[in-house]
Amino acid sequence: MEIELDQKDKRIVQELEGNARQSSMQIARKVGLSKDAVNYRIKNMEQRGIIRGYYALLNLPNLGYCTYKLMASFQNATSKTEEEIVSYLKGRGHVGWVVSCDGVYNLMVICWLRNESAFQRFLTDFLKRYAKYLRTRETLVISENHACRKAYLFGEEQDGSPDTHYGGEAASLADETDCRIISILADNARISLKEIAGKVGLSPEAVAYRMKQLEKKNVVQAYLPSVNTRLLGYQYYNVLFRLKQFDNLGKMFLHFKRHPNIIYFVRYIGGFDVGIDLEVRSTDELRAILTNIRDTFSADIESYTSVLIYQEHKLSYFPK
Repeated sequence: MEIELDQKDKRIVQELEGNARQSSMQIARKVGLSKDAVNYRIKNMEQRGIIRGYYALLNLPNLGYCTYKLMASFQNATSKTEEEIVSYLKGRGHVGWVVSCDGVYNLMVICWLRNESAFQRFLTDFLKRYAKYLRTRETLVISENHACRKAYLFGEEQDGSPDTHYGGEAASLADETDCRIISILADNARISLKEIAGKVGLSPEAVAYRMKQLEKKNVVQAYLPSVNTRLLGYQYYNVLFRLKQFDNLGKMFLHFKRHPNIIYFVRYIGGFDVGIDLEVRSTDELRAILTNIRDTFSADIESYTSVLIYQEHKLSYFPK
């Protein structure tokens, strides 16, 4: 059954999207509620599964990681076989996202590894086990990734502010203690400084200083809630584009950035050039958005394919 958020809940989620580490008192002042009312509403949304948790959005190349995407369609695979494949992928610490799809692909995976050799070892092991069940597969390198607010939830257009993104050469800008702090924040961005300090053996002041430095270095880019929009009646699609030419790529990305339903837009190296993730109410809404993109950039887009993501098996934000 679809859940409808009231305006106060929407405002709270909107504030959490702005900064999930702000206190309940800070949110209360902005939304016109008491601190206790904000805490109650947040806890209620967590218990209903609307808010699944909180995470730090990371610029992983600044931690020395490259991002790879593996997509595959199945053949001769029973439901038990698919469960085995998913279980294998979920058990890999460097795999952050595993989803089941309908469309050209049945499986999508995102993983973070230090270099191409490490990815090749992972892929070789995966194919040794499961190649006979794969009809097609595609490997992409994510060279640039942009994350946008879920503006459509609040009846807004994207505000045009700088989006969070990563890209560039992999370079480690964090020491071992920083990485422990990052790992904690990736699992729970609302955890208190005191709790982090107890886990890493530092004072809260030292933790706060390190977090501020990680933000300045653009390692930690934002603190966000993980919102289960499927419970709110939205469908999640990944759309992959092949381009004929790249002269208008900047305009295309600006178009993506301003659209309220587009939550990620990505630059790939591989069989596709650009991708978007978007959340919509219906296939009609998806079709209207894609028709607009195709008509606006008809001179640039060669082809595209859309994939419905219907089940998320693993979602992690930092390699373990």
